[in-house]
Amino acid sequence: MSSPAVAEHSGATTMMQITPDLVSDELRSMFQPGMPTGIRALAVLAGGNAGKILTDDPLRPRWGLVWEADDGTLYRGGKYSDAILNEAVNLLRQDGIVAMGYREGDPDVDRFPLEPSAGAECLEFDRPIGSSDLSPYLRPLPQGYSVQRMDQALLERSPRLEEKINRYGSIGNYLGKGIAVCILQENEIVCEALADMDILGTREIGVRTQEAYRRQGLATSACAHLIRLCEEAGSHTYWDCVKFNGGSVALAHKLGFQNERPYKLLAWFKPEEE
Repeated sequence: MSSPAVAEHSGATTMMQITPDLVSDELRSMFQPGMPTGIRALAVLAGGNAGKILTDDPLRPRWGLVWEADDGTLYRGGKYSDAILNEAVNLLRQDGIVAMGYREGDPDVDRFPLEPSAGAECLEFDRPIGSSDLSPYLRPLPQGYSVQRMDQALLERSPRLEEKINRYGSIGNYLGKGIAVCILQENEIVCEALADMDILGTREIGVRTQEAYRRQGLATSACAHLIRLCEEAGSHTYWDCVKFNGGSVALAHKLGFQNERPYKLLAWFKPEEE
């Protein structure tokens, strides 16, 4: 078992960074899947997604903060002070973007640090198992294209390998928890769809298509195959995107995602990037 590292001090309160194996039930209970993209906070706490976990006490926490490294979202739980939140944002900004999500009317927005670097309006969706017929999108692809479940060799060939390592910590960690498919054109990976670890019966999915191969239905096909694998494993699926990404919103609807929920993001960039 790892030992907690003291990250910062705030008056009489110690801010410690801990690893997922030190996360207690009390700390985990501070983060709910219903908060904006809350499934990612729980994935960091469970060790599926890379990030940082900050708290005052692993066993008897009064507050907790979870930063997800890939998207930079900072999740807040418990009774933290404004000083703790500001210290955490300043600390984490040294490593990358820090973003915080909130819904309309959330009083915590008034406690956020001043002068964010950017903001965005976003949407999240759910797809219950079997909620729509995916068979039209599971038909054979044109000649020269094939769909494959990604093993270690294919993941390591990915043109987005660095992004995967940033999100999951390592390919080995992802293989033990996630599910991925790709579309090959001959031997070239032209589209990838990935599902994160299962959290309370749900997996977040995402898709990327190489620019030269877009608008050919490859993302739809890859996602449909991935959703089928997730559902065979007993997982619902979850989708998140920027509200004004019309293509992503349309794809979510096409694939049967529902229960659309808006939220907003404010972000603070690394100091040298502002």
